[in-house]
Amino acid sequence: MAVKEFNCNKLKRTFWPFTLKDKVDKDGNVVEKGKKIVVRMPQKKVFEAIEEIQDIDEENAEIEDTGAIYRLVAAVLNNNMGRVPVTEADVADYDIEECTAILKAYMEFVDELKQNPN
Repeated sequence: MAVKEFNCNKLKRTFWPFTLKDKVDKDGNVVEKGKKIVVRMPQKKVFEAIEEIQDIDEENAEIEDTGAIYRLVAAVLNNNMGRVPVTEADVADYDIEECTAILKAYMEFVDELKQNPN
């Protein structure tokens, strides 16, 4: 029986292109265009952040629960190919609707790969 080598460096990878929100001044003028990043599939930190929000009761959500959502968004976006740092402070000006849309789109990206692993 022949042994076939497995090389992690040759795995086909799938990525999620993402454009960060533009930075605006107090008058609403764009002072810096949003950076384009390429987000990777979830890694350990992202899975840990997902675990943190899985137990949130939407009917009785508290401010700490909202913080968990922002931590998850930051973890997802910080997991990018260019190693562009994205922190909770960077996503603090995103509203909860934007955070929810980002997470929904990211989970669709992840789910698409689960359905078609090739």
